[in-house]
Amino acid sequence: MHKLSFQIALGGIITALCIILMFSVGIFPVLVYVFPMISSLLIFMLSYECGAKVAVVSYVSVSLLSLILSPDKESALIFLSFVGYYPILNKYIDRLKSRLLRWVIRFALFNAAMVASYFVLSKLFLAAELDDFGKYTVPVLLGLGNLTLVFYDLMLRSVEVLYVRKLRKKIFRRK
Repeated sequence: MHKLSFQIALGGIITALCIILMFSVGIFPVLVYVFPMISSLLIFMLSYECGAKVAVVSYVSVSLLSLILSPDKESALIFLSFVGYYPILNKYIDRLKSRLLRWVIRFALFNAAMVASYFVLSKLFLAAELDDFGKYTVPVLLGLGNLTLVFYDLMLRSVEVLYVRKLRKKIFRRK
């Protein structure tokens, strides 16, 4: 019972913190990409402490509530489309033996999410067709996004080491 109570309480606290961060983008619009990533780090912490099921419930809750409540829908879509669930899936991707296969899956997952988001947003907002210059914008942005994925993954690994070695003991007073 104690473990279940802990999971429910921590899940609720993490969800609330993520919603506050997503809502705060309306106050600090310059942090439109930072707050979803910080929220994903909180989802990682929840996944580490309580397992993937609790983290997925929190991810879905944050995604839906931020789409409804957040004044900045771009940050909500960033969280929903990739950064929110990536820390949960990354744990399973890391179990694969082949390093090349792990990166192929990461890039495929990221590119599929970004292309799907682009098409949803372009149909939702009825974006105009791109001219000659604009037709290169999407591939360039996707390439830069892939580079960002590499840095995001490295940051996630660094935060994981920091959390497990230092922060976890201070936050939860246990090993």
